[in-house]
Amino acid sequence: MRRNCCNGSCFLVGLLLLLIPGRLSPAVGTNSNVVTSGDRSSLDYFIIVTGSELLRGIYADGHTQFITQTLGPLGYRCLGSMSIGDVQRDLFKALDFAGNQASLILTTGGLGPTSQDITRKTLSDYTQIELKEYPQALADLERRFSRAQGVLQPILRDQALAPTQGTYLANPNGTAVGVVFDDGQRVIAALPGPPRELQPMVKNHLVPYLSGRFGLRTVGHSLTMRFAAVGQSRIDQVIRDHLTLPKDLVVWSSFKANRVDITFSLPGNSSQEAKRLKSFENDLLKHVGEYMYSDKGSSLEEHIFELLEQQNAQLVVCEIASGGTVASSLLATKGASERFKGAYSAPSRSELARLLGYVLNPGLQSSPGDFIREMARTASEKWRRTWSLAVGPVTLSDNGSASVWMAAGSVSTGFVTGKIGVRMGRKLRRAHLVTFALDVLRKQLK
Repeated sequence: MRRNCCNGSCFLVGLLLLLIPGRLSPAVGTNSNVVTSGDRSSLDYFIIVTGSELLRGIYADGHTQFITQTLGPLGYRCLGSMSIGDVQRDLFKALDFAGNQASLILTTGGLGPTSQDITRKTLSDYTQIELKEYPQALADLERRFSRAQGVLQPILRDQALAPTQGTYLANPNGTAVGVVFDDGQRVIAALPGPPRELQPMVKNHLVPYLSGRFGLRTVGHSLTMRFAAVGQSRIDQVIRDHLTLPKDLVVWSSFKANRVDITFSLPGNSSQEAKRLKSFENDLLKHVGEYMYSDKGSSLEEHIFELLEQQNAQLVVCEIASGGTVASSLLATKGASERFKGAYSAPSRSELARLLGYVLNPGLQSSPGDFIREMARTASEKWRRTWSLAVGPVTLSDNGSASVWMAAGSVSTGFVTGKIGVRMGRKLRRAHLVTFALDVLRKQLK
C-alpha cells in the first residue's frame, strides 16, 4: 500500500536534521515546489511542531492531525511533519529541511512571552525579515490585558510584533498573534502552541489568508471506507489479492481499537473519477463488506444512532468488563439524548443482575453466553422492549484462554451473542471491547 504520511498518522523526521551539514541559504532562494496564486493545483506544505515538552513525552503532537484534517479538504497536501525542541539551531535546520520540500511551512508553538518562546525571533533571523509593532494587534492586547492603570506589561507588548514582509493572524483566545513571513517566494506561518488558540486561528484566520495568498486549490476525489472488528492486515491482503489498482490511485489506511479506515484518492475531480472510486469500493465490498459500517464519514457510534433512528428505536446498555466505556462512547456522540435511554455498569455478574432486579439462576453462572443474553433480554424488557446491548465479564476457559461475551437485540427481534478473546496479564483494552460490542449491535440492527 502507498501511504500518505499526514492522513491518519504523521512521521517524525527530526533525526534527519542531524544529517544536514549546515544551514542552507535563508528561505528566499529558488524552489521547484513554489506555487503561485495563479496555479490551482494541489499545494504542498510542511509542518514543524516545536516544544521540548513533546520530545520529553509530556504531551503528544495533536497539531499535525488537526492541521492536515482541516487543510486537506481544501486542496493542501502535507508532505511531512517533524517535532523539535525549543532550540534556535534545531529550528534553523528544520526550516532548511522543510524549505527543500515545500513553499509553505507551518510552525506551531514558541510564540508566547517566556524566554523559551523563540519562534518569532528565530524566524525573523532565518528569513532576514525584520519585525515591527502592528498598531491593531497592540490595541487588541491593550484592550484585553492592560492593568487598571492602562499600561500594558512590556513582556506582553512584544506579542504585537509581526514581520514587515507578511502579516499577523489575530488571536482572540490568547496573547500571541500568529505571524506570517512572506518574501514573495516562500511563506512561513507560525501558529501558537495551545490547541484552544491554534485551532480557531487555523479555521478563522489562516485558511482565509491561504485562500487569498495561494487561491482555492483543486481537490481530487477521495473515498474513505470504515470497517470494524477486522484487522488492517486482512483488508490490505484482500486489496493485494483481488483489486487491480492504477498508478494514479493513492491508498492509505489508519487503524485504532479494531477500527480501520481505508481511503482511496485520485488526483482528478471529475464525475469519472468518482465512478472509478465507487468501482474500487464495490470490488472491495465483495470480500469484506460485512465489516464496513460507513463510507460517509460517520463514526461507529454515529452509525449506531443512525440505525436506531431509522427504526425509531432506543437503546440501553449493560456492562461489566468494559466498565462503562461503551456508554461513555455513546454519550459523547450526537444523537445520544434522543436514542440512548441509559446504562448499567457493575463489577460482577451478581451485581449486574441485582441492578436489573433479576434473580440470578446458578446455572447461568457457568454459562457466560447464556448469562449475558439473559441480561440483555432483562434490560430490554425493563425499558419497555427497547434495544439492549450487554457486555459480560472476562471469563476463563478450561485451557486458560480469556474471553468476553456480548449480546445485543430486542424482545421483538431476538438476541445474538458474540465472543471476543482478550489477553490476560496486561491491562484490558477496553477500547477494543467497545468496538466489538457496537459491531455486534450494528449487525443485529441491520
